[in-house]
Amino acid sequence: MDTSSRLNIARALAQRLSAQYGPRLLLAGVYGSAARGDATEWSDLDLFVVGRAELGFTERTYLIQSIPVHLEYVSEPELLATLDRPGLRWPYLMGVLATLQPITGAAGLATTWLERGQAPSEAAFRTALERALPGLVFESYGRIRSCGARNNRNDATHAAIEVLYEIKTALCLLNQRWVTRDYYAGFEQSFAFPLRPMGYETLVPQLWEARELNTIVTVAGELVSAYWRLLTTCGLNVPNYQTVESVPLEEH
Repeated sequence: MDTSSRLNIARALAQRLSAQYGPRLLLAGVYGSAARGDATEWSDLDLFVVGRAELGFTERTYLIQSIPVHLEYVSEPELLATLDRPGLRWPYLMGVLATLQPITGAAGLATTWLERGQAPSEAAFRTALERALPGLVFESYGRIRSCGARNNRNDATHAAIEVLYEIKTALCLLNQRWVTRDYYAGFEQSFAFPLRPMGYETLVPQLWEARELNTIVTVAGELVSAYWRLLTTCGLNVPNYQTVESVPLEEH
């Protein structure tokens, strides 16, 4: 399917959504390869839909003329909450808004939302990152070490990819930046972040391409050590509770 046909499908879907939901639909547009103009005949089609409130449908994927068509819906209150209080979903939504090509609705809203997502203070991003850090890298890197102990190369390759994506997510929050590309191209964009682990640009491709177990364990160890040193240098605190009783079960 060529680009023109792909966009015609997107327009038809957006028009149906607009007709069905009327003023409750704020914006619908394409993002990803369709928005960038580099889609191939095998590419999927991504639509981002924002409504004033819940519209009665959730994220769905349809197969249309053998093309996977993904509709991602978010209500405006949910979107604004994520933009105002950054968390793990913030980098993804900012990347979508940065590339979004509106089809129906108020086109200027995407720019307004993108600017709003850049408004939180550095302290807000650091707080969000500290809250997220225990769930990033520690488990996936531990899995790599376990794979090394078990001589399990197959699972180690997947865990290595998890480590890379989780470090990139942490760097997005640390730098208050986002990427607009998926897979390896997104890592290449993150090479330009001002705050990144020492040797990041070299270690990321090495780990991405590594297939031998010893190489995976060694390179992952170097990258994660550099990542932890960066966090320490930036003054980020990852509490390591020594007793169950010391764990705060309620956030203040």
